[in-house]
Amino acid sequence: MLDFAKRKICANQLTNIMKGIAALAPTLLLTLILTSCMSDGYTDTAAGKSDTYINLNVSTPTAQARANAPANTAGTSGTLGQDETNPSPDTEEKITSIRVWAFKSGSDKATATPIGFKSETNLTAQGSHKVSMMITRKNAENLHKIDLYILLNAESEGVLDGKDCIKMTRADLENLVIKNQFGITAEGTAQTTVVPQAGLPISRVIKELDVTNNIKDNATEAAQHSIHIPLIRAVSKLHFFFTRKKVKDKDKNTEGVEVTKIEVNENVIPTQSSVFPTATTDANKETEGLTGDLTSLSYLSQKMTFGSVATKDIGPVSDPTSYIRKPGQTAEAYITQLRGVTTECHLSYLRETDKELTGTIYYKLNKSGAVKQTPFSISKAYRNHEMVVYGYFLGDEESTLTLKYYVADWNEKKATDIVFD
Repeated sequence: MLDFAKRKICANQLTNIMKGIAALAPTLLLTLILTSCMSDGYTDTAAGKSDTYINLNVSTPTAQARANAPANTAGTSGTLGQDETNPSPDTEEKITSIRVWAFKSGSDKATATPIGFKSETNLTAQGSHKVSMMITRKNAENLHKIDLYILLNAESEGVLDGKDCIKMTRADLENLVIKNQFGITAEGTAQTTVVPQAGLPISRVIKELDVTNNIKDNATEAAQHSIHIPLIRAVSKLHFFFTRKKVKDKDKNTEGVEVTKIEVNENVIPTQSSVFPTATTDANKETEGLTGDLTSLSYLSQKMTFGSVATKDIGPVSDPTSYIRKPGQTAEAYITQLRGVTTECHLSYLRETDKELTGTIYYKLNKSGAVKQTPFSISKAYRNHEMVVYGYFLGDEESTLTLKYYVADWNEKKATDIVFD
């Protein structure tokens, strides 16, 4: 019998320093190189205007990032929560570049150009990164609230190639989409099965951010009033684990079981998804703005197929049912338990979707046996969510298949609950 448990574990070297916003915080030893964007800097033609600064501490949704965040930051902690895991591989939280656009909060949301822009590339940060943004004093006068658009690792998708980033409006940013990676190849396989060299795309939009007490006359002082912004991955994660029961009864032998292939159905992976999630405010950043715009998605009309899982990768255990996640068991303890007894199979990173990931797992109970199949259905694969499918063979009731699954999150948001179905 094959049962399933699933989890949603849930720039240009530093240019001539202009009176604009391309400045490097003195506490950072970073090289700023222009790659994707065509420009990075401002010129203030008003003579005698000195610059002002704000400092941001951005973090990926991981325990390490939260450990690096200020101790008094709401929702941060160095301790893993009930429904979060360490990044695996750790490249899931690497930061190779950052772009930050700052806009005055107001009604001209679609057409306004930024009052501040900062780009840093060739970074080797892990989990969190501090960046100092310069804003001309003219723009900073009577400035109380700003809207921030933050994007990490844009090169993994190439969404900024050839664009004049300093002139991008809110509408330009909100229209950026992921369409080149994190989908399905022409051959019907997953496009992205390892973390790209440039890292996973990670982003956030925070609006109406009160910076009255954060804008300072120099970068050092601004760093003492840093604003912490938790970011979220723009993609989801899917992988599989299988075990089999060790039995001596020849009629229930599982030594020949194998998964022949796994299919994800057509019309569930979108043709493209938003780079940025919907906007939220600083007060609601832990519970809102966690998905992109899901109202007008179109979908790929082809299946995504994963290959076989050999018997050697289906871990033999005394009781496969003991590896179903238990109520109260932390997500990290559970995933560690699975990795300790069997092989992680068919890891892939996917565009977020508002549809359930449905598909079929094909398998054989012995080498000469007939191919059998069972369907699966994973709840909506929003960005920053992890889907873990756990399947096991008991070696009896050959014709009966039962589905059991649970849902959890890939992020650290405390508002997430585990739901047992």
